[in-house]
Amino acid sequence: MIVIIGFVLVLMVTLGVVVVTHVRRDLIAPVGETIAYLTRTRVARIAAVLIWAWVGWHFLAR
Repeated sequence: MIVIIGFVLVLMVTLGVVVVTHVRRDLIAPVGETIAYLTRTRVARIAAVLIWAWVGWHFLAR
């Protein structure tokens, strides 16, 4: 139950950030630009894939 609440909380925060980026473009960088900035190097892209695989294996595969 707590995992579901955690996922809902993460989803709500993500949607809030997306809405804020559409309303006030000068306040926060858009999510796509932020992800592009964080994964601009090969090492960062590999780390992102490994983190996503770990999250998927531990939380989404049940």
